[in-house]
Amino acid sequence: MQMLGASLVSVKEGEVIITCEHQQKLTQQNGFFHAGVLTSLVDSACGYAALTMMPENADVLSVEFKMNLLRPATTKKIIAIGKVIKAGKSITVCEGTVMDEKEEKILCKMLATMFCSQ
Repeated sequence: MQMLGASLVSVKEGEVIITCEHQQKLTQQNGFFHAGVLTSLVDSACGYAALTMMPENADVLSVEFKMNLLRPATTKKIIAIGKVIKAGKSITVCEGTVMDEKEEKILCKMLATMFCSQ
């Protein structure tokens, strides 16, 4: 996350928000945020959201996710929000959303499955 310049903005039980400012090094050929950057941020937001629901000594691993890119990320800052849908003993399902800087447009959605490793 340091390499991307990401910032952890909010951590609540079952919800985490991470932001990232636009930088030329994070773009693809048309100047949009690269899909890999969006995916990395929202995967981390979902993973940390899942971790808030796990035992204190646990670690979290992504085991599966589906990403839907809905529009080009032409914003100055992206906001990645991870929310727990269902927390289980070993598997947690999360929903991720990446929004533009004004939180008006949804740029992409993720459905992710996280594994609780102890």
